[in-house]
Amino acid sequence: MSMKDKAKNFVQTSRDKVEKATGKVLGNEDMPAKEQMEELKGHLKNVGDKVVKSTGRALGDEDMPVKDQVEELKAHLKDAGGKVRDAFKKDSGTAD
Repeated sequence: MSMKDKAKNFVQTSRDKVEKATGKVLGNEDMPAKEQMEELKGHLKNVGDKVVKSTGRALGDEDMPVKDQVEELKAHLKDAGGKVRDAFKKDSGTAD
């Protein structure tokens, strides 16, 4: 058996194992890969929606669009970075 054939067999075996394991997690070991992908897409969309709602809620507006959330989080990080820099400046100034 050539190395190419061995590699193909190894890849196919690995693919089958991943497909079976994913199906097992989703509740059906025999579920075809295409159906697994569709179900996983649904789960990921659901999780993404929950993250957006939770982040919005933490920022004070559960229905805040993602783009606005990103801008507000950037502002919070910039503010936090400034506070950290100021703390280091004060700390190094008192050590003299």
